[in-house]
Amino acid sequence: MFKEVIPIWHLIPEEHRKIARTCICIAAVVVLMIAVLIYFDRISGFVGQCIDALVPFFIGGALAFILLPLVRRLETFFNRLCRKKPHPRGMRMLAVAISLVCLLLLIGLFMSILLPQISSSIQSVVRQVTRYVNENDETVTEYLKMIGLVDLEVDPLNSAWQNILTSATNYLGFVPTILMTSYNVLYSLIFRLFIGMITCFYLLTDRDRLARQMKKISYALFSRSHADRLIYWTRHANKIFGGFTTGKIVDSLIIGVICYIMMLIMGLEYSVLISVLIGVTNILPFFGPFIGAIPSILILLIVNPASALKFAIFILILQQVDGNVIGPKILGDYTGISSLWTMFAIILGSALFGFVGMLISVPVFALIYAILRTATDAKLRRKQMPVTNEEYDQIPPDHQTDADQSSIS
Repeated sequence: MFKEVIPIWHLIPEEHRKIARTCICIAAVVVLMIAVLIYFDRISGFVGQCIDALVPFFIGGALAFILLPLVRRLETFFNRLCRKKPHPRGMRMLAVAISLVCLLLLIGLFMSILLPQISSSIQSVVRQVTRYVNENDETVTEYLKMIGLVDLEVDPLNSAWQNILTSATNYLGFVPTILMTSYNVLYSLIFRLFIGMITCFYLLTDRDRLARQMKKISYALFSRSHADRLIYWTRHANKIFGGFTTGKIVDSLIIGVICYIMMLIMGLEYSVLISVLIGVTNILPFFGPFIGAIPSILILLIVNPASALKFAIFILILQQVDGNVIGPKILGDYTGISSLWTMFAIILGSALFGFVGMLISVPVFALIYAILRTATDAKLRRKQMPVTNEEYDQIPPDHQTDADQSSIS
């Protein structure tokens, strides 16, 4: 009664199905690219909203990633204490809770001890800058004339002061808006951190179940060999990111403490402010030491040029020690890329994704580099070619045989 419906795919001869599949995929990609170009504003706005909504989960993932080594150590310690009746789930939750409490205590300790000293140092720097400006009023006046802030026909300082008062009066009208905006930003930040910590707690307590679910999905979507390869590179990425992130934080903490102790020994000014600045910026690979050292030298230069010279020499030695001794000992060979590729990754990451790109560019590039190196080595082995770089110094040989030269000619 009913005719059998034959799928359209079976109407294509079997020897032409591969070509047809390729053509369909290319056509789908072209259509998708055209749609993206036409509706780019809507798509970018939608993606931006999604990313903004997922920021607390990103924060939770980052916190879980940082706290995971501590959680594992605490979990092992608690399981050893409870040899008779171990409760893996309870021990894990206890380890995660203690790790989060330690994080909050560390943040509170930083804010209660370091922030007042940093604030005092900043106020002192402002006073020093004001004194420097007052003592060099002629130079300041010439600069104000050059940029057009003061009138040449009236008293320069009086004119500058009047301009400053006028500008301050104009900006007073924006104070309520600024305060309201700051309140909203602060509220949003606190809310995101709160949701991020809750997300971190669940990620750390349920990490084994989440890993099993991801494996299950991988084997369901891909073939066995592709799923095995995906899981391998996921573990390798976790090793690179975990080792690099944890090692960089520890390395920056050590550099900040060494900087503080040595500045106290040398009697340099603003030791707390500059040490915190050096330690925080040292988290950024390659360019971080320079980003922290330049403003620190400028601050000391205003106060005491001799202190600035001492600090410049000291920070140069410290960064050499960090780059050649402390950093390699702590970080190990988690990246496996040279300084040239490190600089390339940081510049490209900062250009594409800003500050976040600078932070994650090195481990991301290290992962891509490892994947490409593994694929290249596999192809070379199939061609029965050497894998190590040193063996390519004499390939091709410097002097060809007469037979080779005749064949070329």
